[in-house]
Amino acid sequence: MCQEHSMMGQGSIMETAMVEMWELLTDEQKKKVAVMRMNKFIKIFEIKISGMEKMIEIKREAIADIKKVREMLNQ
Repeated sequence: MCQEHSMMGQGSIMETAMVEMWELLTDEQKKKVAVMRMNKFIKIFEIKISGMEKMIEIKREAIADIKKVREMLNQ
């Protein structure tokens, strides 16, 4: 059996288990789980933004280097 098929089966089992567990939670616990998920999404977005900021800095440095070369060629 290929890995894709085995993962698909596991996914549906896990989803079923999560739904069953969700139904057992109190409203307060559901709120806590929702906050935990939101925090996870926030962290993911912060990591993506950090990566974008690093790329922007690298591009700014590259632009500065290109301008230096342009000045050298103009002299």
